[in-house]
Amino acid sequence: MAEWRGPVVGLLAFLTYGLLLGPAALSMSWFRRWSADHIVLDAALFVPLLFFALLLIPVLSWWAAALASVATGAVFVPFAVRRRIAHRACGATG
Repeated sequence: MAEWRGPVVGLLAFLTYGLLLGPAALSMSWFRRWSADHIVLDAALFVPLLFFALLLIPVLSWWAAALASVATGAVFVPFAVRRRIAHRACGATG
């Protein structure tokens, strides 16, 4: 990432992926419990991860990647939250 977008963006990507995905690699059971307790925040993590993934496309500017990730997150996050809440409710009654 640092080669294409510069060292600052590379460092931000490293910190973002490290802080978000590092706990999952270290303790999957803790991460699953956290994910179940924080449904909206867990779904919202999709937006920064998608932003940095889109920055890997060389012809895409940073503002286009930000716009695409926010627009996709505006659709994905409510859908994922509704699906997880429905799944939790179905599991509790079922």
